[in-house]
Amino acid sequence: MTEIERRGHSRQEMVMAIMISPNGGSHSADLLDLSEGGVRVGLSVGWTPAPGTLLRMYFRLDARSQVTIEGRVTRVAVDHLGLEFAPAQEAQIQSLLSSAQRFS
Repeated sequence: MTEIERRGHSRQEMVMAIMISPNGGSHSADLLDLSEGGVRVGLSVGWTPAPGTLLRMYFRLDARSQVTIEGRVTRVAVDHLGLEFAPAQEAQIQSLLSSAQRFS
C-alpha cells in the first residue's frame, strides 16, 4: 500500500543549528528540512512541546543576519518535530528559502 503525500509544498533537506523559543525560554535544535509551509527539526533532549504549541524559531543565516519565524507544532515524533509557519511571514520565509539554496 502506498502512502498518500499530504504536504502542500516540496521539502528541501538541510541541516542547520537553530534556536526555538516557547514563551521566552530557548532550546537549541537542528533544522532537518524546510519548505514554504514549515520545517522539520530535531527534538531537543529533555523537552517535548505538545502539538499546537506556538514557537518562535531563530535561523542564523550568516554572521550578520538572522531570520525569526513563528510557527505551530503540527507533529511530534520520537526524535523530531514538524512545525507549520504562521501566516503573514512571506518575506521572512523567502529569505530563509533563498539562504537555504545558497547552502545546498
